[in-house]
Amino acid sequence: MNYAVVIGIDHYDKKPLSAAVSDAKGFAKYLFSKKLVSGSADTINKFKDEHTEINIDKALQDNTGTDNLKLLLSDTDNQIADNKDIDKAIDDVIQDAKKHRAEKNRLYFYFAGHGMGVTYDKTALCLRFWPNWFNHCISSSDYKSWLINKGVFDEILIFLDCCREYDQNIDAKSPFPDWETPIGDKSPNILICNATMYGKLSFEVGADKKRGAFTSFLIQSLNGDADRKNEGIITSNSLKNHINNNFETYATQQGKYQRGDAFTQGTNGDAIVICEVENLVSAHNCEITFKRNSNVTLKGRDTKPIRTDDVTEGDKWNCKLEQGFSVLIDNHTNEKKLIENYSENTMSYVKF
Repeated sequence: MNYAVVIGIDHYDKKPLSAAVSDAKGFAKYLFSKKLVSGSADTINKFKDEHTEINIDKALQDNTGTDNLKLLLSDTDNQIADNKDIDKAIDDVIQDAKKHRAEKNRLYFYFAGHGMGVTYDKTALCLRFWPNWFNHCISSSDYKSWLINKGVFDEILIFLDCCREYDQNIDAKSPFPDWETPIGDKSPNILICNATMYGKLSFEVGADKKRGAFTSFLIQSLNGDADRKNEGIITSNSLKNHINNNFETYATQQGKYQRGDAFTQGTNGDAIVICEVENLVSAHNCEITFKRNSNVTLKGRDTKPIRTDDVTEGDKWNCKLEQGFSVLIDNHTNEKKLIENYSENTMSYVKF
């Protein structure tokens, strides 16, 4: 049985964000679209009309309606998320997972909001009233211990899209329930994906800053970019390596310096099969939209010329690119744009 607890907080009084709620909706919608977790009608209504690039039609047809997706989103007229909200959502999941001990139980835990690095292993996940209430934060390491100690999960996947800037004065809170006593005999395999390195910042990107650099990269990775060997699946190992090796380049292309930090734990932590990758049905894997009137050359891997042509604003080229780097060159201004194609089985959209 699969479960998810997804949290997005924008509405901090002193330091509001723009992308955390949208990113949480996008991640929840991704999980639902791939039928990795089922959701109630109320939960689905929170994201179904957003992130239109994620199609959920098939998932809606097959949805069981089981409330396995807990989606906690801040808004101007609520006080979400407090630690009691999060503890209640996790405890509800744990109580249901106890009924399915004989099955393979998986939990996705996702947080987008402010964060502070207390130690390398302990990130303070800042809740709604931080920083007015300086310690209104929960401890990522203590909550991970709670999930392990309850002994009901075979696999735990943790995604933290927040800063880890160092602050030794933060006293991040532990869960309210009895979280330190080990129960049961399940020893889970774990994947932890941090948006940034310990002591560093995480950024929102785009003209309106309505998306986090890491979550945007994460969803693209899970959609197929992390399947660098075209195996038809995304494993914890392939996602870990893709984040650690390629997210820095992606962030740099967005005008930010940010490196992800992903690692696994457990006897078979690298062997978690997260999802399957659908085969690309179109004959092309890259759509280039032009914002200029000029003459442009597209060169593929090893600078092999693919196409040279006059373009006007609004023109589109549909191309089949090999895995690796390609480059667009404006032959009038010599302006260049690098395209990194992580997988030949996923679609890329480029503006130039």
